Amino acid sequence: MTKGFIGTGARSMLKKIFLVDVEFDMTTDGRRQSEKWDNQLQSKWSHHPLGLMYLVSSTRKTHPDIEFKILHTITCDNAEEDIKNIISEFKPDLIGIRALSICSGEFKALAELVRKEAPKTPFVAGGPYPSASYEYILDFSPPLIDLIVIGEGEITFVELVTWLREKGSLPSSLMGTVVPFEGGVKVNESRPIIENLDIIPAPAYDVIKLEDYRGISNHALQSADSCAFIETSRGCTYKCYYCHAALSKTVRRRSPQLVLDEISEHYHARGIRDFVFVDDIFNVPKKTGKAILRGIIELFPGVRINFSNGLRADQLDDEFLDLLEEAGTVHLALAIETAIPRLQKLIVKHLNIVKAKEVVQKCSKRFITCAFFIVGFPSETMEEAMETVNFAKDLTHLAQPVLSICRVYRGTPLFDALDPTPEQARLIDEQMTVAPHSKLAESNYFYGDFFSEEKVPLKGDKITNIRWEWMRNVTLNPNRVHNSYKVMKKFFTDDQVVNFYKNFMDNPNFSKKDLDKLLKMKVKHESEPTKNLTRCV
Repeated sequence: MTKGFIGTGARSMLKKIFLVDVEFDMTTDGRRQSEKWDNQLQSKWSHHPLGLMYLVSSTRKTHPDIEFKILHTITCDNAEEDIKNIISEFKPDLIGIRALSICSGEFKALAELVRKEAPKTPFVAGGPYPSASYEYILDFSPPLIDLIVIGEGEITFVELVTWLREKGSLPSSLMGTVVPFEGGVKVNESRPIIENLDIIPAPAYDVIKLEDYRGISNHALQSADSCAFIETSRGCTYKCYYCHAALSKTVRRRSPQLVLDEISEHYHARGIRDFVFVDDIFNVPKKTGKAILRGIIELFPGVRINFSNGLRADQLDDEFLDLLEEAGTVHLALAIETAIPRLQKLIVKHLNIVKAKEVVQKCSKRFITCAFFIVGFPSETMEEAMETVNFAKDLTHLAQPVLSICRVYRGTPLFDALDPTPEQARLIDEQMTVAPHSKLAESNYFYGDFFSEEKVPLKGDKITNIRWEWMRNVTLNPNRVHNSYKVMKKFFTDDQVVNFYKNFMDNPNFSKKDLDKLLKMKVKHESEPTKNLTRCV
């Protein structure tokens, strides 16, 4: 099936590996993103390429002589030119590329470029988008990609590199991979998840330069050039059906001591004091999360920690909140999604809404708190969506209330439940590439417009109405603005607050003057009547 890219028996010939993490680059016109992203700041939020950095550290254990180069395209002025230059000057013996589904268009364009610039170099792909959409990616003649790694890649990638060095060609039957085969695809035996995460070395931070991330925000809406990202666990015990993590069966945790050792390296050797935890669910089980927080309190004074990916709200107790505060927590995110118990059951999240609301209120008075909400689920009615808006309106200390429109991705239970026709699947793939929080005056690219009202009652026009109500009654709620500002000032200077709002409002021109205008809005007292929002749409 595969070609002998490296001469058979040339065991030492594979010496250089070039890995590309595909996002949008920093060009002012936005190039391919311009049509559907309009150069939004959302495309400038990122974290360091941990997935590729884990591949590097894992490969070095077996092949310490291999030289690596990572290109994270969000740090590029022009990703295409950088890729050309690296291929020309570095002369890699293997090239890998990864992307999220939302960057599928950029992935295809850069994969075509790599194939053109290095037609004889083995070219492999991995990450969320290739894992979910391998049939589409390999449906080119000739194929753009020679092999796709499915799911967790550390073990598979090391075996791939070993095979290449020993055999001189790419394997056709390697566990955990998909390859082009006789005009179609060959899906090899799936690889079990890595149960013991302690066997994976800490990500190789020496292959990136933090200064390259100047001007880029992390998902805690703080600077990505002065922080380190920490993964203490993988997977999730919950099965939210819109999420790729629903395919995992449990949370797998690293030993607290290994996590603390990794933080220590950043703290003492690199002088880093800002940390962002990227776990899907850091506080489950609570015992391990608490052990890590106690270690941080004891060993690393003066750190600032953030949980921007999400904590499970109804699994936070008062002791956990106290430990978060003592450990130096600045920003945290809580995923609520919907205020409707029926929909909580439908999406298989099963959040205790009453407990979650209580925890959000507590957190938002102590930390810069983000809460995620989603509207547009299958079967969700207008009345149910507005109940979620009303729920969020009550959270008057929340710094970052985020309303997302339900997105559908291949490889998720939601995609399977919708059972789309080929044309509907094509339209779903197209909406994957647009901004997740489009401008209010723009199209929502809502998947519900592709399906019957019986299956998805809400349509794009109703989604627009909901988003306007959210802006008026949640985002611009004077009580929320004033209360959350007081909380932010515990951690941020005014300049940092302005930068936070630039990202939150997705407005690069947001200024101190705009902040002052928000703070001049009249605060409503508890006794003042409020509109019934369901009548506004």
